[in-house]
Amino acid sequence: MNAADHDANKQIDDFAVCYTTFNSMRTLERSLVGALALSRHIYVVDSGSTDGTIEFCRSHGIEPVHRDWTNTVEQKRFIMSFAAEHEWTLLLDSDESLEDDLADSIRASIDGAGADVSGFDLNRVTWLHGKPLRHTFQPEWRLRLVRTRVAEVQGDHAGGHDRFEVRSGRIERLRGTLRHDSWVDARDMLERGVRYGVRSGRSAEKGGRMINLLVNPAAGFLKQLVLRRGFLDGWRGWVAAGGVAAQALAKHIVIMERRRLEREASRSS
Repeated sequence: MNAADHDANKQIDDFAVCYTTFNSMRTLERSLVGALALSRHIYVVDSGSTDGTIEFCRSHGIEPVHRDWTNTVEQKRFIMSFAAEHEWTLLLDSDESLEDDLADSIRASIDGAGADVSGFDLNRVTWLHGKPLRHTFQPEWRLRLVRTRVAEVQGDHAGGHDRFEVRSGRIERLRGTLRHDSWVDARDMLERGVRYGVRSGRSAEKGGRMINLLVNPAAGFLKQLVLRRGFLDGWRGWVAAGGVAAQALAKHIVIMERRRLEREASRSS
């Protein structure tokens, strides 16, 4: 599964990059070019792509491993197991890529990391229609670069909200930008947001009251637009804040429906 050498003078020794993919060609090329500049050890788990993702990886010397999709946490734990022999691992989504300033920070920080440093937070910046949202969602620190032996992927009971946790050591923050090309456009953003909200609402233990339908979407919208100063991102900030509100509304509608149906069923039984 190891990739062929790519700009070996800049690659980091004992360093792996892990991906989960599914029909990822829209964003994978940008991401993979940056990853190959840092490491010859690229590992990919794919859940059945049909858009050329598998062939693209193979053309760069990477052989994806197939695993049927179960949930995000299990998928990422699976691919992390292939990196167990490496000192450091960078875990990326296929719609995330390293800007040059972040790649330089990774090289310098790993080279100078003390034994007590177990990982690095990266600041993820979302792009919408070709421009970064410099205020909306900012800062969005994500622990993505870890000492492999002390880190584990964790999540909620439904296998979502994945995150790294380290058993020991401290976490530092890196200068630079982790680019996030999450959405094609507003329609894509809304469809994904509603889908994530529905999925979250199916297992959430709190919420789903009438007050949540009134307050939570508005609170999410105002947090991004006002507290995060998303209005400074222009119309893109308004669109992104609206996506946050739509996701919150979908989540609490599903919770309300689920609980009301459960109550009706219990009364009739």
